[in-house]
Amino acid sequence: MINRLIVLLQVFIFPAYFYLWAWLGPYPNSLAGFFFWRESAVSPFGVTGDMVILKIVAPLIFALPFTLASLVRATRIANSYELMWRALGKVRIDTKIFYFVNAIFCLFFFILPFGSPIIAVFGAFFAVKLLLYAFGVKKNVPALLIVIPGLFLAAIPLMVTIAFYSEFTTVIKPIWETWVQFSPIFYGVVLCLACAITIGNFIVLLREGASQVSYTKEVTDRVGLLVRIVLFGSILALFATVDQWNSAGTAMFIVNIVAVVLSGIEALIRWRKNLSKESGGGGRLMVLIFIAVNFVVRYVAKPEAAITAIVALSACVFFVLFILAYRYAEDETLFE
Repeated sequence: MINRLIVLLQVFIFPAYFYLWAWLGPYPNSLAGFFFWRESAVSPFGVTGDMVILKIVAPLIFALPFTLASLVRATRIANSYELMWRALGKVRIDTKIFYFVNAIFCLFFFILPFGSPIIAVFGAFFAVKLLLYAFGVKKNVPALLIVIPGLFLAAIPLMVTIAFYSEFTTVIKPIWETWVQFSPIFYGVVLCLACAITIGNFIVLLREGASQVSYTKEVTDRVGLLVRIVLFGSILALFATVDQWNSAGTAMFIVNIVAVVLSGIEALIRWRKNLSKESGGGGRLMVLIFIAVNFVVRYVAKPEAAITAIVALSACVFFVLFILAYRYAEDETLFE
């Protein structure tokens, strides 16, 4: 049910995102970059041809491939989510959230804004195929039946793509400047989560030691998750109040040091005592690298570059895991 709910939300999230981006975000206001476009007349209501195409038609076409895929392949996509979570079953929920949040940042700040125009051009042909599939035409489809409608459907996104990439100062540059402005906050929030995961691992280790002495103190995943949630809330409050959303502030710097030291002590104890690694501990390396980058951010000339690189790397880990899970698990039977 949760997986199907995610697919249902996709149907509304993608159109809403593209329309918000077209009306509120940095977006082309003219199609002058397209070689044969001429300035259109203004209607009595202040509506121009540029506005109709850029603000109304283009966002719909951008969202069309994603929306149609969510509708036509709803069951398969829901099953894919189920299979992905099975493949990542040994990874703790907090580590999944860590990678997922970074993937969301990259998706909505970089992949969709910069890639959606090109995706829409090629997605037009995919949309035609899905429409034919929806009307029952599934096999032996002539190529012309896909290519000719696809060319007409791809004409508008092609125009917007040329206008988009030709207006660097009014479209692409503001997107990057917006990311640079808010990236310390986004990075700081995920950094709080990374520190909470690392410190929480050490506290769970202490409970594991106590459980070996007293069987009444059993270590459970729920206890560990609750500890990390409390730690995340506390560190986030410290980040917001003391450092005022500055990821390179003194308070976060001290928390980073504590997290790294406790992680080193935990690894040493587990190695010397031959204790088993905590379930899903393989994801901790990326978490520690994420924390370590904050030491670099304090001293580099362009901290936004280091922040962007580590967020993108974390997101790539999530995307690669999703692709691998989908590839190797797509033939598995979910329901018998």
